[in-house]
Amino acid sequence: MEKDFKEAIKKSTKAMHELEDKVEDMAEELSESATELWGDLKKNIASMRIKLKGASEDIGKAGDQTTLQAHLGAMEAREKMEGMKEGMEEFTEKITKNAQTALDTATLKAHLAKMEAEDFWEKKGKAITEEFNSSKESVGKLAVEAVDEITSFFTKLVANFSEKKS
Repeated sequence: MEKDFKEAIKKSTKAMHELEDKVEDMAEELSESATELWGDLKKNIASMRIKLKGASEDIGKAGDQTTLQAHLGAMEAREKMEGMKEGMEEFTEKITKNAQTALDTATLKAHLAKMEAEDFWEKKGKAITEEFNSSKESVGKLAVEAVDEITSFFTKLVANFSEKKS
């Protein structure tokens, strides 16, 4: 399980870097509000990467508590991604069309989604901990699935970005 978990995190991190590279290549073409939006989204992506890195480091340490922290970190990163998902998809769509008003809307939606994800994590964190205590393997699988969802999301955005830019 540890190997699968670390491999899933590695793939997610790679997909995030690929999206960042694609957008950075276009940075000079972005409007001021798009540049600001990208800065905010980039911070959220960095935060997700930090969570995943910590989770990857924790999974290799001995003890139930560090394993729990690794799995919780991965699931928290997934929740952050869910909170950014709509805004990132809209950003990717709009950046390729250079629509100023739509970017402003995407900024607002991304911020609201981020707030919703943070609220969700506050409410669900305790339940996830209890589930872990009753079934470590189940939570481990959930953590790998969460990281796989992150990978899939960012890979899809990179592909979508590449298709629309062509």
